[in-house]
Amino acid sequence: MIKRESKVREKILETASELFYTQGYHVTGINEIIEKSCVAKATFYSHFPSKEDLCLSYIHTMNLRDIELIMNELKRRKSPYKRFMASIEVLKPLMLSTQFKGCRFLNIVPEIKDPKNPIRKEGILHFEAFRPILRDLSQELIDSDSKKFNHLNSKKLADDYLTIQMGAIALCEIYHDIWPVDQAIDFVKRLIKK
Repeated sequence: MIKRESKVREKILETASELFYTQGYHVTGINEIIEKSCVAKATFYSHFPSKEDLCLSYIHTMNLRDIELIMNELKRRKSPYKRFMASIEVLKPLMLSTQFKGCRFLNIVPEIKDPKNPIRKEGILHFEAFRPILRDLSQELIDSDSKKFNHLNSKKLADDYLTIQMGAIALCEIYHDIWPVDQAIDFVKRLIKK
């Protein structure tokens, strides 16, 4: 019974994830999620007391997935330079595979205007989770060749890197094209050169 309940919950979350990503949070209604999940209203509410709770689960799940994706990519790359570039290079296949829908977090966080709203706070945590990863990658790069990279500051470099990545993702979504990622990759390479 527990396994079946877990599968039902996953189905609801999977359906909501697709709808929130393709349509947005505000446009997506609970009735649509229930209908497309093929569950009863009572079943939906037994798993998620509200649309907000469902969205929080969605954001949390996607955050864990994205961190796992980047960590797996980092494991495959050996040199500090290749590891540093991984975070931005994974954007190209990601943007192409999602048909330029952009970042789930960049799409949903701006929909929530209240800075105290739990959805907005949880969405921001996604970006906050990546900052230390980027800082560590930046420091690893600097330490790999202190002579070549002594002009860099790991905290500033990480924040610049995150800004460049998010800008590239947003522009891919706007233009429905991959050139912003190519530009961002070139820019990051120039950023770390003396």
